[in-house]
Amino acid sequence: MIEVEIKLPIDDREAVTTNLEKMGFVKGGLVREEDAYFDNHSGQIRKNGEALRVRRITNLLTNQEETVITYKGKKMDQVSMSRKELETEVEDACVCIGIFEALGFQIVEPKVIKTRQEYTLDQIHACVDMVENLGDFLELELVIEKEEGKEAALHEIEKVLQRLGYTLKDTVRNSYLSMLQYVEDE
Repeated sequence: MIEVEIKLPIDDREAVTTNLEKMGFVKGGLVREEDAYFDNHSGQIRKNGEALRVRRITNLLTNQEETVITYKGKKMDQVSMSRKELETEVEDACVCIGIFEALGFQIVEPKVIKTRQEYTLDQIHACVDMVENLGDFLELELVIEKEEGKEAALHEIEKVLQRLGYTLKDTVRNSYLSMLQYVEDE
């Protein structure tokens, strides 16, 4: 799977959510996500522009919890955060973290903790994130099967951005982890 994604810092979360709903986006889940990122001793995963994480998700409406492990490949362009993504649910976050550590991976500090309000319109997913120690962001994404569809998907995302009063030039390409560490992504 390929995740075609943009990330936009926002100053007025309420205005963005109101405008998303006016555009027809349907409000979905409200979750708390806690991301633990991993790298090997030499930092090669990060140096390669890839990411490996364990995400604990708590549904704030039902208190249900789930854990997913995610691999993210290198960014595919100079405009967006589009990349190959492999993700699967795991039963126990602590066991998963223990396995990674037993294999020599280390947790990269700090953990990324955010409250996320989810929205959908057709195949476009919108997430309004409140990231601890960082601020508010809007993520827009489309998941596609093949790389050939990336430009069309990015164009659909760009149309949503424009309707919200933004352009691709307003977006950022750094991950939340990199922003919290004050470093640039590869």
